[in-house]
Amino acid sequence: SFVKCKQSILADMRTSVDEDSIYLGCTLSRSFNPEDSDFHHSPVIKMGWLHKTPPKGTLVFQKRWVMLDAQYLRYFQNEKEVYSKRIIAILSVTEVLHVGGQKFEVVTRNRTFLFRAENNSSDTSGQSARRVSLISKQGFLEMSGLRSKLYVVICADKVFLYRNAEEHSQGVGITSIEMNLGTVKGTDKRSFNLTTFYRKFSFVAESEQQREQWLEALQACVSHSLSSNAVAQKIWSEEANQRCADCGAPQPDWASVNLCVVLCKCCAGVHRGLGQSVSKVRSLKMDEKVWTENQALCNTIQTGDVLETLSLVFCGADVNCYTGDPELPSPVSIAQHYGQTLQVEFLTHNHNTGRSNETKHTILEAALPVSHTGYLFKIASSTRAVTDILEHVDFSRRWCCLNQGTFSYYESEKSSSQSGQMKMSDVLCLVVNPQGKHGYGHSFELYHDSGRVYLFGEDSPDTVREWIKAIGKALVPPVAEDLVGWSFERVGRLRYTAGQSFHCPYLGWFSLGGSRLLLLLHREDQVDNIDLRKLQELSVEQEAAAVVLVDRGRRLRLEGDRRPDFQGWLSGIQQGLGRGDGPLDQQQLTETEVPVIVDRCISYITQHGLKSEGIYRRCGVNSKIAALLLSLRHDARRVRLSEGEHQVDNVANVLKRFLREVGEGVFNGHQASLPWLHTTSDERRERVSQYQALLHSLPPVNRATLGAVINHLYCVQCFADENQMNMHNLAIVFGPTVFQTDGTDNSAGQVVEELIQNYLDIFNVSGSAVSAEELVCEVLRRGNIPPQQGDYWSCFLVNDNQEMERPLHYQERALAIYFSLGKDCHLVVKRNCYMEAMLIYIAGMVDVSRNSMIKFSDEKGQRGKRTFCRRLCVLDGTSLRLYKQVKSTQPERECQVHALKVYYGINKRLQPPSCWGMTVVCEQAERDKQQWYLCCESKNELIEWLATFMNLQVVSFCVHCNIFYFPQLFI
Repeated sequence: SFVKCKQSILADMRTSVDEDSIYLGCTLSRSFNPEDSDFHHSPVIKMGWLHKTPPKGTLVFQKRWVMLDAQYLRYFQNEKEVYSKRIIAILSVTEVLHVGGQKFEVVTRNRTFLFRAENNSSDTSGQSARRVSLISKQGFLEMSGLRSKLYVVICADKVFLYRNAEEHSQGVGITSIEMNLGTVKGTDKRSFNLTTFYRKFSFVAESEQQREQWLEALQACVSHSLSSNAVAQKIWSEEANQRCADCGAPQPDWASVNLCVVLCKCCAGVHRGLGQSVSKVRSLKMDEKVWTENQALCNTIQTGDVLETLSLVFCGADVNCYTGDPELPSPVSIAQHYGQTLQVEFLTHNHNTGRSNETKHTILEAALPVSHTGYLFKIASSTRAVTDILEHVDFSRRWCCLNQGTFSYYESEKSSSQSGQMKMSDVLCLVVNPQGKHGYGHSFELYHDSGRVYLFGEDSPDTVREWIKAIGKALVPPVAEDLVGWSFERVGRLRYTAGQSFHCPYLGWFSLGGSRLLLLLHREDQVDNIDLRKLQELSVEQEAAAVVLVDRGRRLRLEGDRRPDFQGWLSGIQQGLGRGDGPLDQQQLTETEVPVIVDRCISYITQHGLKSEGIYRRCGVNSKIAALLLSLRHDARRVRLSEGEHQVDNVANVLKRFLREVGEGVFNGHQASLPWLHTTSDERRERVSQYQALLHSLPPVNRATLGAVINHLYCVQCFADENQMNMHNLAIVFGPTVFQTDGTDNSAGQVVEELIQNYLDIFNVSGSAVSAEELVCEVLRRGNIPPQQGDYWSCFLVNDNQEMERPLHYQERALAIYFSLGKDCHLVVKRNCYMEAMLIYIAGMVDVSRNSMIKFSDEKGQRGKRTFCRRLCVLDGTSLRLYKQVKSTQPERECQVHALKVYYGINKRLQPPSCWGMTVVCEQAERDKQQWYLCCESKNELIEWLATFMNLQVVSFCVHCNIFYFPQLFI
């Protein structure tokens, strides 16, 4: 029982207000455990006593019970209170600062909370949770017992109380009310009660109409809290189930379980009127247990209905599922407990049956026959992961024997009766513990599919190593032997789904160690490798006990099935992602082995700061630099640098500070950097060779990082006329930074200057920059987009300010163009929607020229002095000419074809007479640049003009790998 009695709770309820919070009194019994209840949907990360100061800091520290989950930091009057005095949204926290002693500050946008721990062990931890919630209703309500109105927000399955709307925007509130135990009832024209199991909240709306709206929103909130979309999504995955069987309404959320049809809400009411004997109506969202095959199987095997058990297994029920009961952890144990012999026999025969027989493959082949014997120390098996540190006295010495796929243990070598045994085919996971974790120096754990955990240990590393090697070989099938042939931390099998189809899981073998995850998936005969540091995305589904990995465009969803070993898998994967306080090879990485922190900063400065005067020499705001670096170190992939929010100088200083503070530095330790500072040759060619040799001696991540930084500095100095940062100035700044010195010795700066000066030779960079063709191929490769027949991909130069774009010629130097772009311009790789029609037109051309009347305006039209006028436009192999009249002999405008750049689109501010326009830029001399605007009367006319321009300016087309780049040679 969570509470002693409902009456005592009601008697203890009280409401009071102080300068910091609103106290909603409601206490629980001492037997209440927040972590085991349904009171908090999000798992509690940490809770305990802390001391805090009031907002004005005029009083002494006040003792508060503090609870942290993935969404909120809450503090209560005491540990027995249900409703908090304050809640702080994790998303509103900008940083957490240690301020000396046992004190720390939680900083939000508009307020700083000062806490003090009772001892050093009461440290706090933070976790960012990014969740988009749907707010169905928000506004002010009067609440009985309070003088002022509260700002109430109904969000998903919770109701949040705030002192005012400003606190809501800041993410700092009073408390939240879980609606899964709530009921709503109107009491007066403007009044209504919200009753939970712990207390009653009385509210008064501004009008009767407002009251009805609040009641409707609260009722929907209660329904949402009691519902689950998991079953509905699974049933809707079948196309026939996406509409009501009677009326055809979309997304029906009811069903008749005996008629096997889905129904909308209205038709479900009609079916319910027919009676249970005709149609048994159940909700897809509310009656979750009806639709859970595993739960239905656990209920059926308690009876003698083997036919129903057979039906459930063929419908997808897992005969190896965990029942949730530690005493009866598997369906077989339930059937044995209830004396159902036939059910036990059926389950035993189908023990290795996967979901819909999908695991039929080498993935479940018998492992290699392995034999091994010896003494080990073990503890009594448990039903949960071993988290407590155990001592020698907790272990018992046992003679262990692994033979013919069975692991058994005895009291001693001479004992004839077994103390216990397990088949290796029933072992889900083998875990190798860190050295010294338990009483013995080395230990390992075996997780059984019954839900029990077995811990073994020994002081001898060789003994444990041999046991791990033998058990690993006996555990995995022969095709997956590579999974146990390295220094793994855990190996075992997990259910998984690939891509977007998550309703049909397969069985796979996985091996985890450090930042590597090896895997053997369904219908594959080769082990794959995932570098967790290079993951594009990782998300945890707490309610479904699953984790989603996105790697190189591939989506992999690992399911835990509520198994006790899954939390260890999840923790290991999260630790393998990389940590910001470690050396370079332990950071989150890009595909090119560059730390994400470095890549984010360089990309931002390249886009917004190359022309910023004094870049890397100017100081930013120290507090913002520290906060941004802290965010990047916590999870760099989740940080998005935006121009309005982050200043260029702050980002530049973040990059410098990271390189200066990173563990072991860019050169992998101080000793490794010494040869760089003492290259002795005076000849440039020999020094370049020495630098190349030293570069190749660095680890891959360090080498890639140094290359990225020097490449970036090389680009920065290309704009020295504007940013005033030449090679020497950059070397003064980055010499002490990358070598992590105090700057008193100028040799570090000299090395960096030489690296920038000889960048192309030292790093073997081709003098011809990346072409548009190479850029498009690389973008398609990284996006995992295979070009299809008929796809015409181009790299477009887009000018947002002028509302125009042009496709680059496939040989144009894309990087040179990119570095010269203004803030309103960027490069975009996309399909060319006009290309197919242009090719058809070109195929039928006889004479490569064109002339017709077209509407024209020039740059003067921007000042309103001219409008679009009709001109005769003549385009041939030499030039583009505009005549004022058809009979005119002298052109009004003329430009050579090779000096033209043709853009799609015309600035709307010029009010063009049609949407089928093009902007022609004519640059015949360095300072002679004109901009003409040509407007066609139809799309076909525009395509014909563009095709003629293309055919005249380019000798041949480029068709390569089914990708066509718009081949206009614009120089």
